[in-house]
Amino acid sequence: MRNSNRIRCVEMWHAAVALFLVRGALAFSPHRQIISKHHTSPGQVFPLPNRNYYLSSVASTDQHPEEMSLANANDADRSEIEQFVSDMRELYGDLENGGGTIRREMDAVRFTYVAPAHQFTTHSAEENRQLNGAWRLQAPAIYGANEDWTEIHHNIIEERMDQNGHSKPPPLLVYLPGLDGFGISATAQYDDLSSSFEFWRMTVDKKNERVSFSDLLRSVVKFVKDATSSAEFSDSPREVILAGESFGGLLTCAVAMALENIEPKTFVLKGMVLINPATSFDETSWQQVVPLLTSLRYLETQEEITDDNGNFRLAIPQGLPTPYSVLGGMALAATIPDSQQYSKIVDFILQSSNTSSNENMLSASSDGFRILAEYLPAKILEQRVLEWLPVGTSVVNSVERLSKLKTPTLIIGGSDDNMLPTKEEVDRLGELLPDCVKMEISGAGHFVLDTRVNLTEVILDSHIDPFDAPKVDPIVDWALPPDHVVNDVIKKRVVPQREKTSPVFFSTDPLSGERRRGLSHVPSTKKPLLLVGNHQLFGQDLGMIISELLEERGIVARGLAHPVALGVAEGGIGPEEPTVRKQKRRWEFNEDNQFEADLFKLFGAVKVSPRNFYRLLQTNQTVLLFPGGVKEALHGKGEDYQLFWPEKTDFVRLAAKFNATIVPLSAIGAADSADILLDASELLNLPFGIGENLKNFSSSTSSARYDVDNQDELFVPPLALPKPIPARHYFLFGKAYDTSTLDPRDQDACRDVYKGLEEEVKHDIQALVEARKEDPYAFDGIRRTSYRRVFGKDPPTFPLQSLSPSARMNGIAS
Repeated sequence: MRNSNRIRCVEMWHAAVALFLVRGALAFSPHRQIISKHHTSPGQVFPLPNRNYYLSSVASTDQHPEEMSLANANDADRSEIEQFVSDMRELYGDLENGGGTIRREMDAVRFTYVAPAHQFTTHSAEENRQLNGAWRLQAPAIYGANEDWTEIHHNIIEERMDQNGHSKPPPLLVYLPGLDGFGISATAQYDDLSSSFEFWRMTVDKKNERVSFSDLLRSVVKFVKDATSSAEFSDSPREVILAGESFGGLLTCAVAMALENIEPKTFVLKGMVLINPATSFDETSWQQVVPLLTSLRYLETQEEITDDNGNFRLAIPQGLPTPYSVLGGMALAATIPDSQQYSKIVDFILQSSNTSSNENMLSASSDGFRILAEYLPAKILEQRVLEWLPVGTSVVNSVERLSKLKTPTLIIGGSDDNMLPTKEEVDRLGELLPDCVKMEISGAGHFVLDTRVNLTEVILDSHIDPFDAPKVDPIVDWALPPDHVVNDVIKKRVVPQREKTSPVFFSTDPLSGERRRGLSHVPSTKKPLLLVGNHQLFGQDLGMIISELLEERGIVARGLAHPVALGVAEGGIGPEEPTVRKQKRRWEFNEDNQFEADLFKLFGAVKVSPRNFYRLLQTNQTVLLFPGGVKEALHGKGEDYQLFWPEKTDFVRLAAKFNATIVPLSAIGAADSADILLDASELLNLPFGIGENLKNFSSSTSSARYDVDNQDELFVPPLALPKPIPARHYFLFGKAYDTSTLDPRDQDACRDVYKGLEEEVKHDIQALVEARKEDPYAFDGIRRTSYRRVFGKDPPTFPLQSLSPSARMNGIAS
């Protein structure tokens, strides 16, 4: 029993240190291989980039060669948790002493230039990833505060211009770290940032107690002025972007305010990025909590934590960590990670506890806690919290100053930040800053720059527009999301629908008109493809149609959507115009957001309009069109599966103009999955002003058809009650029609094709309705669910011979 309790205590200790190290644990893979790096001697200076020197770990500058050899020899004998703590110490060492090719020292502040990752190609991309970035392979040439570095910076800019083939240098991006002064939480971003920008990262001396907020402000301002003094590279001023995380976000605001007042300017402040900014510090209790934590240092003696030379003791195998490091680590563990990050850490704890002895876990955990005392000593933390943050907030949090700060600003905030009230702060700053866009990372905590966010990509996509990119054309510039995003959306959105409705898909042989199970007869062509069908109730089957085409046939169908569905309607049911503009991450999918507008856009839907329809066909894309539109999707009682197609034959004429293949699509099931209690006509007649309000709502909603006024298109969803288990859904792709022989100027011929397609959709809807009478699972949801649970697949359906052949015998797909 005692041994069991001891094991639990050790595991809890291990968990605490792992949670404290969350910043590194999530930006740095604990399972990476140790790749040997060349060692440099203290103070060694290297030339410009394009060399293959590697910066060693902290041990290389603090240990003798014999000790380093012994340490490397012992790597293989370390437990997983010991290796992890050792790797963390190396990472901090690289941040402090290397991680770049040029270092500009300015009193207690350093600015390190990170060269593009591709210049360091000795290791493979996978090895660089395991190493946590090629930036770690760089060793800096050091320039003091008073040394002339104009020539070397000139060479950097010239080299970047040659590499990129541009007539002007890339924007200068300066990253300002959080309160730790190292920026360990952003290390996963460094390689990408260095490839796109002239990227400099700031670090602060971990031992200097005399650095004030004003000193930091002056240092950053001076650095920006010095780094942009080489104006001969361009006829225009140098572009600068500031990015600050946590405390760095607060400092970024102050620097931007100072830079805007500098004349004459050799630069233009292109934008600033605030990541969980600490501008809300005065709304927290950290000013009261931190002094209590740091006062624990008085329980320690100087002899316990330093050697005779004043250096921090690193090698006390069984020594216990200081009270400050333990409680401070626990405080960080309680506020930094979000639920997803906690899950990753718990997995690591469980895995390493199976491979490490209790003694190794206790020793490594103790050493891990010491990292806090070493890289953020109690006295330094107290000084920064009690002096930097209050001074910074008093400087920045002036309504007048913020409202005059015209720099384009992007604020990135974690929705679940437990360290700062970030969610509210993002809205506050967004309303005060004149040109501000916010990006909320759903489910993220204070450490937001993990694998969920690519900061380079976010900046490039933002209104900061660092490279003055041309406007994105949603027709030709759109691309299908990466496979992992597609798979995630299908898993989270479509699979639950499939499990409830057990959909069945059929296609039609283009020669015989016979039906086939599956989509094998839906043509895959390099020419434009037009899918036209009936719109089911509320359009709830779109995800199943698009995903089935994509998975079975590799066909990427792009929808023509009502403005309301895309969230751009003037008065519809889409989201209201936010007070603060919003930006989404590229390929972002938020499974908690039930409004599908962003999802429609993500998968290529565009607003229905003649121009968009024309250009999609013109560029040989696949288009999904429901001519019945709103009237079919929001149909009333007794109108199940009726078509409400307009009289105009425009879509056939445009298809013929581009020799498109047209495939009719018929679907049933949605109308049988809900009971309409009140339809639009009944809702409009409701008393007490309800009907009148609905009428006003409809008339203010943008019409989907260009030739129909808002007042003429009734947009009033019926009041419907979903059934507990929906009916089975059936989809039938009819016989394809090749328009290459159809003259778009022949109105009569186009009208005949149009009517033929309309009649075929009606015929196939009725064919499905009749055939499903022989499907015992059509309306028996409980039986379908039981079958799926027992056999792990959808139940069988009616026999194919029950489905009548295509009614149209003319027209074959090419």
